[in-house]
Amino acid sequence: MRGLLIYLTNFVLACSLGVVFVFLEDVQEDRGLADWEVGVVVASGFAAALVAQLALAPLADRGRSAPLAIIAIVAGVIGPIAFAFGTNMAVLATARGLGGMALGLYGLLARKALLGLDTTGGGAKLGVLLSTGVGGFILGPVIGAAFERFGFAAPFLVVAGTIAAAGIPATAVILRSPIATTVVDYSDLGRLLRRPKVQAAMLVNVVVLGFIGVFDVTIDRFLTDLGASTGDVALVILTVGAPLLVFPRIAGNLAERYGAAAVMFPGLALLLPAMLGYGFAGSLLFAAVCGILHGSTESFASVSAQVQVLEVTGAERAAVGSALLETAGLTSATAAAAIAPIVYGAHGSRTLYVATALIGAALGLAAVIRTRQGSDRPLAVVATPPA
Repeated sequence: MRGLLIYLTNFVLACSLGVVFVFLEDVQEDRGLADWEVGVVVASGFAAALVAQLALAPLADRGRSAPLAIIAIVAGVIGPIAFAFGTNMAVLATARGLGGMALGLYGLLARKALLGLDTTGGGAKLGVLLSTGVGGFILGPVIGAAFERFGFAAPFLVVAGTIAAAGIPATAVILRSPIATTVVDYSDLGRLLRRPKVQAAMLVNVVVLGFIGVFDVTIDRFLTDLGASTGDVALVILTVGAPLLVFPRIAGNLAERYGAAAVMFPGLALLLPAMLGYGFAGSLLFAAVCGILHGSTESFASVSAQVQVLEVTGAERAAVGSALLETAGLTSATAAAAIAPIVYGAHGSRTLYVATALIGAALGLAAVIRTRQGSDRPLAVVATPPA
């Protein structure tokens, strides 16, 4: 029951972000936003999650969870409401930022609570957390399409109310959960950043989240250009995300059993053709097939990157390790979301998706090299701070 409430809230917070994407094309037209403004709106969610996690992760590893939990849930409720009634880029970007910050902070706390006092079984738990997040994201567009008949604001208000209903009891569960703590400060971020295995995992997350940034900000426009309706867009996104409901737990178990690198790099190698395939998709069916491959392989690359960081941090520094990993990925996603609409508008989908795949291949090769240079020795644990 404890884990169920945590997973449920993660699901709903992700759902609040997913609702947005089925309406991006409509929002751009109705609010008169330029391509670069759409990029700013989407990128603000990634950027806010990045800053919040990097700045506040040490508090989570020190056991100071209460203020972070309150910030996460309050931001999670306000974000979709503000987006529902936003009429310009500044309000929409702020709303998106609140949603991203909520999901990012909650993710730190959820990982700590689920891991508990050690990392045994952590791969599967992180996999399920990813699955619930993806499940929320892909159900978001379905909710948006279903409630659109009641007005643009309706799906956002439904999601905001559900976040409040699920988030409050889940926060109580997180605050009662035993967690591994240690004396952590910002120097720990630097120590982790110097570890080759952490660097390699960060590079993989740069590729994974960079692909997500490109996909998120262009998918509505891309599929619309292929002749898709709002319902078609929701269905394709559901198809893309479906493998991520199943495979992350499997990926986590495999990464723990055989080592993270043994799972991470095959997953990444198979992810690259999926992004390349989008550039040559001439139909919704072909795009959906690429999406199935995308979702399946992303599962293995993403979860195993998290496990590789856990191999260095242990449960005690799971929050700061997660923050570094997410910072790398979210920086990539922020930049990708800001740049992709401009490239798409100027050069089209083929140039954008092919270039993204080639950049991913280069970063993946660098990650292989750094992992081979890495040490398996985890950081030492120092005395737990007083409560």
